[in-house]
Amino acid sequence: MADQILSSGTNFLTAFVASWALAPAGFATFVVSYAVVTVVLALGRAVIGEVLLAYLPTVARDDRAAIVRSSTGAAMVLGVVGSAVCLVGGALGHDTLSGLVWLAPWVPIALMQDARRFVFLSQGRPGHALASDGAWAAAQVVVLGVLALGGIGFSVAGLATSWGVGALTGLIVAAAIGGGSLRPCCPRAWARRTRSLSAWFVLTSVLGQCEIYAVLVLAGTLLAPTDAAGLRAVQLLIFQPTATVAAALLVLVTPLVAGAVARRDVEAARHARRFAVIASVALAAVVLMVIPLRDTLLDLLFPQYTGYAALVVPIALQSAFWVLGVPFHAQLRGFHRARTLFGLQVLGSTVLVGAATTGMGLGGVVALAWGLAGAALLVDLILLCTTPAPRHAGHGNRATVPAPAAAGDLEVAR
Repeated sequence: MADQILSSGTNFLTAFVASWALAPAGFATFVVSYAVVTVVLALGRAVIGEVLLAYLPTVARDDRAAIVRSSTGAAMVLGVVGSAVCLVGGALGHDTLSGLVWLAPWVPIALMQDARRFVFLSQGRPGHALASDGAWAAAQVVVLGVLALGGIGFSVAGLATSWGVGALTGLIVAAAIGGGSLRPCCPRAWARRTRSLSAWFVLTSVLGQCEIYAVLVLAGTLLAPTDAAGLRAVQLLIFQPTATVAAALLVLVTPLVAGAVARRDVEAARHARRFAVIASVALAAVVLMVIPLRDTLLDLLFPQYTGYAALVVPIALQSAFWVLGVPFHAQLRGFHRARTLFGLQVLGSTVLVGAATTGMGLGGVVALAWGLAGAALLVDLILLCTTPAPRHAGHGNRATVPAPAAAGDLEVAR
């Protein structure tokens, strides 16, 4: 979890420094360009990182080194393609996309670092991932310090360079501690053996990104600007940190479930799910503790939005329900139910956007927030009814995992 928080922290640091140091026009350019790069990296993670978590623990030990090298090669190829797309967008697109020219050269490096980070997490070596991300953060802080204290000043190019140098440092550290097993090779083996998972994970990731931006666009379009800003401030206070920790829990549990399936170990699969449930309930309880502290926290962190304290209760409930869904998502990924995961994402996104739109029509920003909370609860109930639970094989459908591992004695109970 410390690694996930640190990884997300570098993104937050980049955006925060940009908001503090750049003029409004420069900040807009950097934020829009950085958002495009973030989407590119999210798609790369869906193809490489998320698949590694669910697939690598099921691979025979003798084959893992070759698969890891192939996944690194796939990350490099995707990075080059993503970099080319960003360069074209920066050169030919709107002025607010001009920052892509400075960010694009670093995209392959960032994708390869992220892939190696997920290799470590899939192998149960979170300390290695933390070392790589820690090196990234330290190098980025050093470059920012040089810009601030060296008389150079901050610019879009300078912030992009600090981000890229951090990624390069993290990649070098990952290569040093990971050894030769992380040298990239032909990505064909990775594409062939994981295409059934990758395709559905990419679609799920794209839809998840669209869901987030759809709600933001609707709020910005249909609500007063101050209401939209107040909603975003409360989300940054509660939902954003919660989502970061929830993502860390998902990263931690998914390989445990996938490994248990591959070993045909029913008790290990049950233990992983039990651990996820306990951790998610504890985290949800912590999130709800924000409610009695809402006035103090808003006054401390977002003093200009203290008038939106009424949004804290529904957004806190939405965040708690979001966390409680993590064990179900980990189970689906561990059992390689990628198509089911996408179907549930379609249903969940429809419910969420529909509830947000209905709420705005009925009662403005407060009703919108309650709509989000209600949608999150409904999605959890759907997950509860449709997610498989491990039990010994008998009659019914077996959990399927790609060769060379098989689910054997594990069956999914609906």
